[in-house]
Amino acid sequence: MADFDDFPMSDPEPEEPPVVVTPAPVIPIVDIPTAEPPPSPSQHGDDQSTFRDSPSEEETETGQSEVDSERPPSTRRKTRRKKKRLVNGVDMTPPAELLRKAEKKAKKYRSDKKVDECIAELVRCTALSRVVYGDGDWRLAEAHTNLAAGYLELRGLAPQAQQHAEMSRSILLGGVHTSHSSDTKARILEVLVNMHLILGRALTSQKKFREAEHSLNRASKVCEERLKVPGLNSLEQTDLETRVAIAQGKLYLADKNPSKAARFMEKAEDLIKENHGEDSVQLIPVYQDLGRIEQSKGDDTDHDRAVEYFLQAHSISGVSYESGSVEIGRTAYALAMAYSASNIAEGEASAETYLEECLGIYQVTYGPHHPETLRVQDERSRLLVRMGKQEEALEALRFNLRPKMETFGEYSEEVAESHQLSGTIRLTQGKMEPALKSLKKAHMIQSNLFGAGHKKAKATQQLIDMITK
Repeated sequence: MADFDDFPMSDPEPEEPPVVVTPAPVIPIVDIPTAEPPPSPSQHGDDQSTFRDSPSEEETETGQSEVDSERPPSTRRKTRRKKKRLVNGVDMTPPAELLRKAEKKAKKYRSDKKVDECIAELVRCTALSRVVYGDGDWRLAEAHTNLAAGYLELRGLAPQAQQHAEMSRSILLGGVHTSHSSDTKARILEVLVNMHLILGRALTSQKKFREAEHSLNRASKVCEERLKVPGLNSLEQTDLETRVAIAQGKLYLADKNPSKAARFMEKAEDLIKENHGEDSVQLIPVYQDLGRIEQSKGDDTDHDRAVEYFLQAHSISGVSYESGSVEIGRTAYALAMAYSASNIAEGEASAETYLEECLGIYQVTYGPHHPETLRVQDERSRLLVRMGKQEEALEALRFNLRPKMETFGEYSEEVAESHQLSGTIRLTQGKMEPALKSLKKAHMIQSNLFGAGHKKAKATQQLIDMITK
């Protein structure tokens, strides 16, 4: 076979002189943002409805992606570049537009249960609201209320929630807020209701019951005043009244006033049934709170009635959620605890049934090492002891000990509780040596965690002394 060198080479054609192209002068193009009217920020409510309905970030991105998919790739890239308005490397996006984006992100992160990201966006919303609207505008108060709700509902930080709610109150009560329409007036009054509501809930969490009562009463009065605004959305108004009634019921439950607590919870129950139906999932926490209120009556507790409330909550959960969902597991656990605390015949057997239902759901959903699964295992072990099934309880404790060590640590309160319960069971069986061994392990962990003078360490030491004497 011939190589490339065997082929005859043709003479090269004479080269033409190169063409010199003079580049055209480059003209810099700068996008100058046009002024836009300030947007209306989202409205913050409680844990059921934190923000006013608006197109979500996900909906916006989905709509944009559908449009982009119809364009050629080069055009799509150019469109995405235009989202940031840069001048000499500086983002010149107007603050009003940044605020609108931050609100959408906060709403999306909340729905996705991304707590840290949601709080960060709420903080950004507060800063941007001050830039866009000024220090005394009611919409800045709304941003502080939203941030207060985020701290309280997502993080459980009542002092921070109280601080931002009080800042919102200073803005709302310290300035004159004019409204040119019924919608704006309704918005301002809604912010005022939410501010008093969040402040009252934060004070309740800190056991400042009289201050909380005053704040929640103010929320209720502003709700009544808001009813006078023409063209009001009746469903939004009723939902607002429901949230205030629930907060008042929880306040009086925490303050050990079951009669007042029941009155407000029953009001919330009626409002939800009227507007959302008798099988609404919003009734689940209300029925559970009514059950807890009944249980808080001490010697006057009607255990049958308390169990009936928890049973209603579990029934709604069963028809509203998919089989095996976490929500069903939670209501099953609450119902099991109600049966366990009752004096109803066959109550312990029913409690065991619902605990096993909850445990099966949690093991599939969370796994055997999850704190929620381990908590249910502990409750089941205690129930088995009360039912006289000591050996079964000990077996469950042994099975649960290794996952507890891996989850909480070998020297944790949860592991100490397992050792203490195991020692107590052995003690009732008259098996002193294994009982003493388990109780000493529990005491060692408790002393390291809390100190030898802590009440838990003292109680365990008393059992040890009783065995050794």
